[in-house]
Amino acid sequence: MELPKIKNENLPKELKEILGDGDAEFEAIVNPMDVLIDYLDPEQEQKSRSRVAEMLLESRKKSHERLKQQRLAKNPNPS
Repeated sequence: MELPKIKNENLPKELKEILGDGDAEFEAIVNPMDVLIDYLDPEQEQKSRSRVAEMLLESRKKSHERLKQQRLAKNPNPS
């Protein structure tokens, strides 16, 4: 991974005093291989997303049913 360099002519006066005639060069603070993430198999990821969506729908249905039962318990004879 190539990190940027800043040419000496573009540096502020304070950094030119520190670096002299050299350009500012950056070094990685972590190994780039440590940052990369192994992604899931696309098919497995789709199955997982579908499963989570189904669980959310089921949870919402149960929540609506509980609210409905609570309303009926408060007012058993709606007009």
